[in-house]
Amino acid sequence: MAAPESAPAPDTTAAVSFAAHIRPLFREMDIAEMTFLLDLTDLDDVREYADAIHERVANGSMPCDAPWPPENVTLFRSWVDGGCLP
Repeated sequence: MAAPESAPAPDTTAAVSFAAHIRPLFREMDIAEMTFLLDLTDLDDVREYADAIHERVANGSMPCDAPWPPENVTLFRSWVDGGCLP
């Protein structure tokens, strides 16, 4: 399986948003793998589980095939810290 790619860096003057920055981090295989618990394409589901998702991507246990690059983990944390904007 291919390791997750690094996300493009967000414009530092713009807020990190789910649609532009976070949703693209989740590959189709990640979405399929998590359907038993949540929908990674759904803003409300990802918001609800944001801290748990961050914990798993930060410790490398999610996604299951390869850890996210550190910049993706940082981007996700920025989104959470910024209020999980749409």
